[in-house]
Amino acid sequence: MRLVEPDGNTLRNARCGTRLMLAALAALLCLSNIAPAQTAGKPKRAVRQYTIEQFMDTTRVGGSSFSPDERTILFHSNKTGIFNVYSVPVAGGTPRQLTDSTKESTYVISYFPTDERFIYTYDKGGNENSHLYLRETDGRERDLTPGDKTKAAFLGWSRDRKSFYFSTNERDPRYFDVYEMTVADLKPVLVYRNEQGFNFGDISDDKKHIALGKTGSGTSDSDVYLYNTATKELKNLTPHKGDVASGPQTFDPDSKYLYYTTDKGGEFQYVARYDLSTGKIEEVEKAPWDVSATYFSRHGRYRVTVFNEDARTVVKIRDTKTGQLVALPKLPDGDVTGIQISPSETKMS
Repeated sequence: MRLVEPDGNTLRNARCGTRLMLAALAALLCLSNIAPAQTAGKPKRAVRQYTIEQFMDTTRVGGSSFSPDERTILFHSNKTGIFNVYSVPVAGGTPRQLTDSTKESTYVISYFPTDERFIYTYDKGGNENSHLYLRETDGRERDLTPGDKTKAAFLGWSRDRKSFYFSTNERDPRYFDVYEMTVADLKPVLVYRNEQGFNFGDISDDKKHIALGKTGSGTSDSDVYLYNTATKELKNLTPHKGDVASGPQTFDPDSKYLYYTTDKGGEFQYVARYDLSTGKIEEVEKAPWDVSATYFSRHGRYRVTVFNEDARTVVKIRDTKTGQLVALPKLPDGDVTGIQISPSETKMS
């Protein structure tokens, strides 16, 4: 399962799934054209200048979800001055606006697996209590997570795409419980009751394990926990002394490994994995930069890894069959902040 998160949230294995987008924002493009500071003795280069109107006249886009037939992509944009949901043909063409909010910024999450209904999210009046909404094919809206003080987040689809996971703080405003909702009846079923303030990481595709994160004494001190849904056993996979930051990322599609990031024994965050059957831990991917996230395509053919290289986002895709990196097409200057690979693993956005 892949966690997906809308704009404004941290990109995780942005498995969603789950949080995902390919965006080169106009503001970033403008910044990339500003010349660097000159060194002494070298002639000064002309610096292109912009008016405040030019800086403000930018359009942001985000989100990415392929339709079931992979002919259309959902995304959100503030083209109208506020974020709304749009669709655009994969082959190219004019985007079609699907929501028409004039007050609340509306962010897309995902198409339904078998039809063109889709899930999106927004809060009301800036109260930060975002709900999950279902847009029916006739345009009607359905609140999937009602409650005046409820805050909800989409966590990802199950492997068979017959249900999805989400979290809410409806029971206790301090903590987020994990629920599963089937496409057939749209009724929530509690999967994990969170009474210790854990952060959700991922659910294995066989539904036997949940990965959780827990912050310790500070932001540089955190652990990865594994919860067994059958036995209810909770195990700390990264016990340590001192400051070590570890966080859950994703299970592989075969539910054999839990991938996580950690800075144990080094300066930078790297990818490691825990063997669910043997308990063995091994390093998977290291670089002289922090790894922000890693996640798999639906069937596991590709693994995407996101690096933070001096505040610049760099995304790399590895073919798990060959072990080789996938060559990406030449893109405009700017940050590629996320990649969404289609369910068939033949397209990406």
